[in-house]
Amino acid sequence: MTRALLLAVLAAFLLGGCGLLAEREPVERAWFLLELPEDTGPPAADAGAPVAVELGSVRVAPAYAEKGLVYRLGPHEYESDYYNEWFLRPAEQVEQLLRERWTRGDGAVVLVDDARAARAAGQPVVELHVLVTALYGDLDTNSGRDAARVGLRTRLGGADRAELAHFEATEALQQRSPRALVAALSRGMAASLTDLEAELQSFARQEADG
Repeated sequence: MTRALLLAVLAAFLLGGCGLLAEREPVERAWFLLELPEDTGPPAADAGAPVAVELGSVRVAPAYAEKGLVYRLGPHEYESDYYNEWFLRPAEQVEQLLRERWTRGDGAVVLVDDARAARAAGQPVVELHVLVTALYGDLDTNSGRDAARVGLRTRLGGADRAELAHFEATEALQQRSPRALVAALSRGMAASLTDLEAELQSFARQEADG
């Protein structure tokens, strides 16, 4: 059998689905969203008006900014999951969560479009910028139990002063699965946002007291 004929026979086998290599099961891809638990809505406003907030930039640290779920495997070893991804980029998700949470009208925080105009009308406003510093599953066996970690670094600005505040949340992972990780990250994000809202209320009170 000539070389050309042998190649032709092999090509026919491959094109006909009768390859010599065993077929592997296809890996299904999945997409997820951060979903805050229903019992973790924004706290009710204190006596008086809710805190007025102008939401500025919402950014995510480069290590967690893309769509793949991120796992920490060691002190300086992180891995992105190609097959399990966020439906939206994390920055888009966090901004969407904040805007939905703070436009309900029954919470401690309400969004305004223009801080300068609101202050001119006599309304104290907090200008807020958010950086997500952690959003990953910690699977490092040397750090103890598997966990989901969320971190926020924020800048709160008033008429004449500003302050930085950092919030962290750790939620235990019950099992090593993408679905369990997303659920734990959602709980961690809810806890961090609750702490942020308490800080916004405290900052606004200080602004009102001059």
